[in-house]
Amino acid sequence: MNQDRPNTGECRCEEALEHLYEYVDSELPDLDLVRLRAHIDECVTCLQAVSAETELRVVLKRSCAEVAPDALRMRVMTQLSLLRTTTTSD
Repeated sequence: MNQDRPNTGECRCEEALEHLYEYVDSELPDLDLVRLRAHIDECVTCLQAVSAETELRVVLKRSCAEVAPDALRMRVMTQLSLLRTTTTSD
């Protein structure tokens, strides 16, 4: 969004989709967030894009929740320690 002046006009699809990730992450200034929210609430296309991004994040988060077994983590940590020791003694 333009940092030099606040944009108080209506939001268009191009702007909403350009700032989709910032919108979903709530990383926009309040005025811009309000403008985009007003547009998204009225625009089926942009609402679908927000919904798809939100759902994708839920699926990714669920998929990445797996934890490595303790034995594997210990082997990796041991190997990393050995590598650090080897590279610092050279």
